Amino acid sequence: MRALVLAGVLGCPALAAADVRAFTETYEYSTQPEGTTSVQLWYTARRITWDRDYPEAFQHRIEIVQGVTEHLDVGTQTILVQSGRGGLLLDRVTLAARYRFADRAEWPVDLVIALEAGKVADRGDFPIDVRVVAARDFDRLTVAVNAVGNLHLGKDISGSVETDLAWAAGVTYQVHDKVRIGAETWGGTEDTGPKPPSDKISASAGPVLHFTASPRFWATATAGFGLTDAADVFLVHAILGIEI
Repeated sequence: MRALVLAGVLGCPALAAADVRAFTETYEYSTQPEGTTSVQLWYTARRITWDRDYPEAFQHRIEIVQGVTEHLDVGTQTILVQSGRGGLLLDRVTLAARYRFADRAEWPVDLVIALEAGKVADRGDFPIDVRVVAARDFDRLTVAVNAVGNLHLGKDISGSVETDLAWAAGVTYQVHDKVRIGAETWGGTEDTGPKPPSDKISASAGPVLHFTASPRFWATATAGFGLTDAADVFLVHAILGIEI
């Protein structure tokens, strides 16, 4: 009986095709399998500067993703922030959708488009992000590149509209059925630095490690190092994924 149950779990296509993320900043070519749900817990600890006047900041994100069709999923995100020893505060809520245009490796380059629209708490600020994902597998090696357009609307936005551009790119290698190692880089034109930066582009890079503990549980973490004054000097970004 146990053998039959185990065979059924391992042979379940929904689990085998789970939306597993091998990067934290870079989106890959994947969507949540149809009829399945994923709960993802995101944790970020960052230092915007080594100056002690600026405390370490934390971000906690709860994301629930539902597979609608074979190529489409939708999700919701609740983002909380914490600075120093202060309590958690609601930063924003977001609705998201991703659509992939073909099956993996069916096209020369795998393409996904992702849309996120949210509301910042206690502000007339409605951020909208449009992301185009291009990826390609080379046996055990995966390369992914993201181009992102950020739009902020609302009465609390200077001029009512702000636009920014961002990017992310990564490469990962499967060293074991359960382990991937790689690196990624990301950045953008948005000014998020602690003081007026000497350059207007934030850019970061660092190693990434992914571990699949079971078909229903996985974890990915990135250690990021700032390459420009506008970027965080250091951050650790981790995702825990639970397939329901």
